[in-house]
Amino acid sequence: MRMLVRFNTDKVKEAVTANVILETGATINILSALLNEKGGEMLLEVPDAKAEEVRESFKRRGVEIEDRKYVEILRERCVNCGLCYSLCPVNAIQLDTKNYEINLTKELCIGCFKCLDACPVEAIVKIK
Repeated sequence: MRMLVRFNTDKVKEAVTANVILETGATINILSALLNEKGGEMLLEVPDAKAEEVRESFKRRGVEIEDRKYVEILRERCVNCGLCYSLCPVNAIQLDTKNYEINLTKELCIGCFKCLDACPVEAIVKIK
């Protein structure tokens, strides 16, 4: 399971991820990380069997866990420019090179919303 964790200014200075790994025994793969002294976020891949335990361990340490959120592509607006595709950190957005059409695999989406911010025609929207 993939999860997005966000660190505030105080938590980024602590060894939170190392402590979560030690406490849970989970093998956590860091897919991407953007951290500095002001905070940041990491995209993690966690074994499904340990996901809830890891989530709770991060929460106990005051780290925000982004709950799964989805986006939707409004076909009537989409111009298939590919900006969203180029920014998606988990390949939830794919470019069909046969039809030159953007497609979304909702199950892979982690809700980082990079695609939402990048779309020049506002064809990507949040859904609950």
